[in-house]
Amino acid sequence: MFRKIRRYITIFRVFSKYNLFSLLYSEVNQYYVSNRRNPCVLDSRNRDKAVKLRKALEELGPTFIKLGQILSKRPDIVPAIYIEELGNLQDNVNPLDFNTMKVAFEGFSCSIGTVENDESIDHSGIDILDIFDEFNTEPIACASIAQVYEAKLDGKRVAVKITRPNLVETINLDLAILNDIKPLIVRAIGLGKNFDIDGFLYEFRELLNRELDLSNEARNIRRFDENFAGFDEVHVPHIYDDLSNENVLVMEYMEGVTIRKLSDVSPEKKKWYADIISRSYLQQVYIDGFYHADPHSSNIILQEDGIAYIDFGAVGTIDDELRRNMLNLFYGIYKKRLDVVFESFMKITGVNSEDINVRRFKLDLDDIISKQNYSSGERQSDNYATLGLKYDLSLPTEFSTLERALILIEANCLELDPKFNLLENAKPVITKVLMKRYSPFEAFEYLQLEGDRYLEIIKELPQGVNDVIETIRGYKIERFEKKADEIRKYRTIDSIAKYIFLLGILVSSAYLAINGDGYLPFMGAVGFISAIFLFGLLFIRDS
Repeated sequence: MFRKIRRYITIFRVFSKYNLFSLLYSEVNQYYVSNRRNPCVLDSRNRDKAVKLRKALEELGPTFIKLGQILSKRPDIVPAIYIEELGNLQDNVNPLDFNTMKVAFEGFSCSIGTVENDESIDHSGIDILDIFDEFNTEPIACASIAQVYEAKLDGKRVAVKITRPNLVETINLDLAILNDIKPLIVRAIGLGKNFDIDGFLYEFRELLNRELDLSNEARNIRRFDENFAGFDEVHVPHIYDDLSNENVLVMEYMEGVTIRKLSDVSPEKKKWYADIISRSYLQQVYIDGFYHADPHSSNIILQEDGIAYIDFGAVGTIDDELRRNMLNLFYGIYKKRLDVVFESFMKITGVNSEDINVRRFKLDLDDIISKQNYSSGERQSDNYATLGLKYDLSLPTEFSTLERALILIEANCLELDPKFNLLENAKPVITKVLMKRYSPFEAFEYLQLEGDRYLEIIKELPQGVNDVIETIRGYKIERFEKKADEIRKYRTIDSIAKYIFLLGILVSSAYLAINGDGYLPFMGAVGFISAIFLFGLLFIRDS
């Protein structure tokens, strides 16, 4: 309790120091759109306030730094000027001394090296630095959760990532405080009525839990390595499993330069890099459904034969339904089909068309379609966040996180190729996904997984119809067995019920055959033929 009170006092002191109470109430809730080419006076005036917010979050420590980083990926709820400034929280964090960080190696020495464990051996005197040929104790990268060092192991350069000490208690305390002040957050930041603050804080808590355990990042790297096995131009670092645990991650050092440090390279080479970055990222999103959630310029290394992704602590996943809707959205924009784009966006947001001004909304969507297809050298990936902000539509967290990532990818590619257009690179990926979705191999796999179940349903369908009808007949006959006129009526009802039941199967099968996805058209055709056959049998028997 006393620790929580002290933390409340610290937060209040920092917020007062930077005058954030008035800032949050008076400015962040003013939704406006920045002019990207010529920032307005309002942006210039608010930049100083955005800087104050960033500095306050840095002073409050890891939880608030990470909160700022998450908000920097939500252009649907935070104005552009704050998005830009909070993005600086990605790297400008003061480092801790290595002697303080070294505690992460405690209890580590018994499981590393080539010497087998022996209970009679005392490992307490082992210096972790002796494991490496060389170890530079000055960090090459600092973040709110961990710091990265350069070392040499068996003659090879490696990167050693170490979590900051004593984070768990502080983060849990801050999460409890954030939960206490949820109503204040909603009111101060001016979040829309459709924004799910509980869901946002839950996702934030889960993100922190994943990033605090570096073994999660190791698994992410292995998964990316598998996904890009056939993509020769994309590289991910090798993991040294024997030297890694939940607090320490030892991996291959990726040689190369970042996008902003690239020089003396031809425009054709830069365009080649942009093409690899966009194609590899679109594969992550629309084919793998597993993507790097923080692809800013420092996390993409340009090499002579391709690119390398680093820092896999933040990743995103997309379920099949959202991926399908997003693909349909992209496909609609590619084909300039306003109706497809509208339906897909409605499914993504989960909002009914009755809740918005459809005519105005479609006009704005048509403007987005036009920009995506005919603009060159302009950022387009944040159009959907701007649209959601305008109509108070709460975009799913997965969609918002992905959109922020696409904004970063687009910015990186535009820096390499001023004429870059994401949609041009998306066209072949869309075609590939659609071909995969409806390929015979996918059909065969689906038939293997689901075919037996549908075959059993079809086989048992006539017997099921008979069982239902026999039950009805038995009940009716038992009740009215001495009333011949009622029996004749029942027989008529019996026949009608059969025809109606089969008619329902016929219509449903026809609908699946025409509009279904994957293997549903095949199953619809089988159902349609079966229903026609049963209709014939029933008609002959009644005749």
